Amino acid sequence: MSATELSSNYWADLSDALIDTTVGDYQFIEDLGHGSYGGLFLGQHLGSKDYVAIKVLGKGGLTPEQAQLQQLEIELQSELKHPSLLALHCVIEDASYIYMVMDLCDHGDLFDYVLRDQDDNGRRPESIVIDLFTQILQGIEYMHAQGIYHRDIKLENVLLKSGFDCKVADFGLATRDKLSMEFGCGSAMYLAPEHFADEDDDEDDTLLSPYDAAASDVWSLGILLLALLFGRNPWQEANVVDPVFAEYKRHPAMLKHHLFPDLSPALVGLLNQAVLNPDPSQRVSVAEFLKLFQTLPGLYSDLTPMDIPTQQQQQQQPQDAKPRYDSAFFSMETTQGAAALSWSDMVEEDYEAACYNNNDDDDLAAVPHDDDDTDMFVHSDEKESWWL
Repeated sequence: MSATELSSNYWADLSDALIDTTVGDYQFIEDLGHGSYGGLFLGQHLGSKDYVAIKVLGKGGLTPEQAQLQQLEIELQSELKHPSLLALHCVIEDASYIYMVMDLCDHGDLFDYVLRDQDDNGRRPESIVIDLFTQILQGIEYMHAQGIYHRDIKLENVLLKSGFDCKVADFGLATRDKLSMEFGCGSAMYLAPEHFADEDDDEDDTLLSPYDAAASDVWSLGILLLALLFGRNPWQEANVVDPVFAEYKRHPAMLKHHLFPDLSPALVGLLNQAVLNPDPSQRVSVAEFLKLFQTLPGLYSDLTPMDIPTQQQQQQQPQDAKPRYDSAFFSMETTQGAAALSWSDMVEEDYEAACYNNNDDDDLAAVPHDDDDTDMFVHSDEKESWWL
């Protein structure tokens, strides 16, 4: 175990020692959580009495590369001043720790919100989605205008304050390089197809071209919008080895006809042509995406949704029947021990099982049953939480 990857007991003991102490103009009030790499605390400014979040990171044992990445994240977040981006108010350091004082977002993240709402509603209210997604687009538009690209846009990295005021967070993978050779930055279900090797491409795999980080962010925003609207992702990854994405690449109309029949024709056209276009050169900028999104007459279609076959109906289909193109429900457990809940949530396993058991038959029919696919529903290789 490295000096920076410390046991949770270490951070638990540290939190006990920090509570009621001060650093700079801030007092530690409460431990909000901790993991192997750091802790998050509720803090309060001694003068104004405003509440903040204080992220504590260990400095010991960092390799030169790790130290550089840590400083880059702090530097980039310090430069970003926008109401839709998580503000970093100040950074305080001592010999052992870095203290990052940030906005307090005490209403969870968008994943939490969608997961809670999904129990009662198959889709989010249009007015709320428009409000939230407009804020997100404005924040990312500002980032791109500053020459900074997020590269890890997803529901878990959008935090909520009161009244659906949201903040884009987690700048650990952000970069100033518009053209990047760092493939695979981010979460698989949100990554653009240029991050994956194209099995249909006969070119030498060694001749890799850099991807456009701005266009990659646009793709991730499109996936986030669908997940926000319907509580599920369209495919597991934008790779032709994924049969759902392969079919979408051949026939983009299936996005509405098979996956999301409630989508309005205008939104489908925007997504297919300018956002979830496999060709990154054909995607619009975030600024253009924002303008086009604000002119949409609606997000949902007034047509009656398609009937989705139940699991029993699927089993009765002849063997030569055409395959269904099921979307990836991220809010359910697909196999024992492989839960698809947000890693930022740290939800107990019994709650995950309850989420699975409370879904109706139609929802169960929409979950892929191939055991080889289940890893794509689990953030197993990622950070325990965005702030750790």
